[in-house]
Amino acid sequence: MNNTKILIIDTTSEQMCIACSNGEKVFSTLPDSGSKKHNSNILPSVDFTLKKAGLKIDEIDVFGCVVGPGSFTGIRIGVATVKALALATGKKCVSITSFEELAYGENDSQVTVAIDCRHNSYYVAKFENSSLNPVFVGELSEEELSKQNCKVIKKSGASNPDKLIAIAKMKIQANEFSELVPYYLKKSQAEREYDAKNMDKTV
Repeated sequence: MNNTKILIIDTTSEQMCIACSNGEKVFSTLPDSGSKKHNSNILPSVDFTLKKAGLKIDEIDVFGCVVGPGSFTGIRIGVATVKALALATGKKCVSITSFEELAYGENDSQVTVAIDCRHNSYYVAKFENSSLNPVFVGELSEEELSKQNCKVIKKSGASNPDKLIAIAKMKIQANEFSELVPYYLKKSQAEREYDAKNMDKTV
């Protein structure tokens, strides 16, 4: 397990995170160019991170991707890129949720993690007893979130590369490989507007 070489991509938020493990060492790149440039920055950032780690893409044993929730466009970019890399190299994938990354390593009996989804709302997940299997997943307002009777962790900035690699190793150990399915908690604004227009036509 210690020798497993892993590459993980997270494009779900404003700041991309590329994490790569080679032995016990974790190498990362955190481009701070905004979500609108994820598509153009992702492959150069992967290449840069691999060079830091002294690896080539075909030396990666397992690819990982943060599949959401988060930016709809970002999720698609990350999932599509990781799938393409895994297909080209014939390697397996693990999926990580944004919730798992936030909750990993927390020892409280209960913890709620939250991701801003705009309009005074948050995607949230509640975890108990350090398990990464949430007991509740949903959407809460700022007011509802403030009333949680447990520790609350809000997403802020890029993901933690060390946590991403640690979660991936845990999933590899448990043989939890994935086909990488985007994790959305609601439809995108474009999809909601499309549904609304079609609903008007049928009324």
